[in-house]
Amino acid sequence: MSLALLSDERYQKLYTPAQRAAIRRHIPWTRKVRPELAEDIARRRETLVLKPNDEYGGKGVVLGWTVDQAEWEAAIGVATTQSYVVQEAVEIPRVPFPIALDGLRYLDLAVDLDPYLFNGRVGGFMTRVSAAALLNVTAGAGSVVPTFVVEGPA
Repeated sequence: MSLALLSDERYQKLYTPAQRAAIRRHIPWTRKVRPELAEDIARRRETLVLKPNDEYGGKGVVLGWTVDQAEWEAAIGVATTQSYVVQEAVEIPRVPFPIALDGLRYLDLAVDLDPYLFNGRVGGFMTRVSAAALLNVTAGAGSVVPTFVVEGPA
């Protein structure tokens, strides 16, 4: 829900011009689902995601482009009666990863890098990969993989 507060034009005056530019660059369009948005959300199924505000592990997340219109509208019906957000989909990069199954082969997997910040600086990150559209380890769609930062000579 905090992303809805950041990306909603009604709250722009709370942020400096530099902050607003950073928000536009890094935060996808996000809104709290309200009944008055239902018709617009229904029309934009191919580009939107519905997410419960207070869940984890991918529970209740509906990716519009993975369901038919009837399923999408049923999900909107639930979302308008509970605490949900609707968010524009962002493209998740896919990268070929070596997989050791019946020999070595490569699979194109979606990659999600999640940085950890300590004292305002990046102190590490978690990497998740998945063949599924919903990139969530707890939901059974993907796995956490070791990540290494390889730097050349100083």
